[in-house]
Amino acid sequence: MKFQDPEDLLKINRVFLCDKKGQNVSFMACPMCEYYSCSQLTGDQLRELNVSPLMDRQVLKLIPRRCKLFIIKYLDGTLKEAPDLDPNNPDRQLMQDVDTVYQIGKELVPVIVLKPKPKPERDRIVKEAVESKAKRK
Repeated sequence: MKFQDPEDLLKINRVFLCDKKGQNVSFMACPMCEYYSCSQLTGDQLRELNVSPLMDRQVLKLIPRRCKLFIIKYLDGTLKEAPDLDPNNPDRQLMQDVDTVYQIGKELVPVIVLKPKPKPERDRIVKEAVESKAKRK
């Protein structure tokens, strides 16, 4: 996601009073807090942190989670998800021209860690955004 305005970039570069710690903290440091994501952060604030180019998203590992999902492969090679499929009583309309039905029992969910990018890199990103805005004018 490209941020058009330097003010949008700097939106997460602010200090606020943390209710849990009882002190002023940097908003960009929230993901490293032991209480993250606490009730003080709104959904919009969490989104801001996740999409900001000033933050670095790293996948630590994948955790398996149980699920029940059916994927139907048709003769023409197309795949279709069938969440309401009953294997004991399949829908005739849905099963027309079926090649294979795959049953998936697990999904892998990424564990993501957010950290602020190093200060020189953040400064470079903000500088580039300011320069590109100045060129547009």
